[in-house]
Amino acid sequence: MGEGGTPSRLRRLNSADVLAALYARGPRTLSEVSEATGLSRPTVEDVVDDFVGRRVVRELPPEPGGAGRPARRFRFAADEGFVAGVDIGVHTILVMLADLEGEVRHVLRTEVSPSQDAGGRLSATRRTLERCLASSGVPAGRLRAVGIGTPGVVRDGTVTLCTVLPGWTGLNLPRALGAVAENVVVGNVVVGNDANLATVAEHWRGAARHVSDAVCLLAGNRIAAGILIGGRLHRGHRGGASELGLLPVLRWEGAPDRLLAAVPSAGDLASVFAAARGGEPEAVAAVETFTDDLATGAAALLLAVDPALVVVGGGLSRAGDLIITGLRERLSSLCPHTPEIVAGALGDEAVATGAVRIALERATEPLFPSGLPI
Repeated sequence: MGEGGTPSRLRRLNSADVLAALYARGPRTLSEVSEATGLSRPTVEDVVDDFVGRRVVRELPPEPGGAGRPARRFRFAADEGFVAGVDIGVHTILVMLADLEGEVRHVLRTEVSPSQDAGGRLSATRRTLERCLASSGVPAGRLRAVGIGTPGVVRDGTVTLCTVLPGWTGLNLPRALGAVAENVVVGNVVVGNDANLATVAEHWRGAARHVSDAVCLLAGNRIAAGILIGGRLHRGHRGGASELGLLPVLRWEGAPDRLLAAVPSAGDLASVFAAARGGEPEAVAAVETFTDDLATGAAALLLAVDPALVVVGGGLSRAGDLIITGLRERLSSLCPHTPEIVAGALGDEAVATGAVRIALERATEPLFPSGLPI
């Protein structure tokens, strides 16, 4: 970073560079920050001391041993605030609490009925968040932002269409949840579609970290998808990109229910896959049919997007080879070019992890107006 320009603008640029060099990178000395930013050591020291005074950066105790005066070491003060990522699902509400560097501190799940009305589901969400904070020992007043993942089409915090949660269509989630905790106002509650957030998470910390074009299939109690193009999530003009499940001919809608119904002896989807892996004919046939349904919609996405990678995420990512091998075979017969297909790395925590990411972006926006440096 050059050191020309007006003093106020120069200081803002220098501050942004210094903070980016400290964020999520562990303790660094002034010399290391200077080397990373290209700024002079006195400039770095001036900026860092200002951040220390504002409790954005923390100076660490000197390292023991060594000759001479020990180098001053600093790190981003990640525990000065926290964010929560919330996955509001059909059967489960999952809350993930993280510090301002995204380090997960606590995870809590609450089971809910698929038929639960909107009011009951929102109340369960509040209670789960409160219990997660209490269990972690984090005061509610230190919660800076909340990210929420939900099924359905989301635009400006409102679920404009949802076919799987009763009473959910038309719900403005930030307003409906209200002040979910002390100091967290409606403007600090951000909402995203669950498949989109799973895609964000896999690109941030999962199987899609090293690609810029990917399709993430969120397969669990429903099937949905997210699209990553040029390293950015593609939401579409109204937030409804990749909602292929709305097209009946693709058979995504209800596919997990049909899979479970085809094996009456199985109590849940995990049991179906366990039976199929054990060679039980009824389960093997049901999984093959499910994979056929999954492949039809996936092929449509691949032909439209031409991604470098397909990530099979969500709860069914644990089915592993049973889904991925069959999906690869079917897509190779439907598409001229079949990308690499892998299981998601984050399992059923993908949506909540993506919700943590968007909450972090909101909470740190005053520090990083150009976006998180990770």
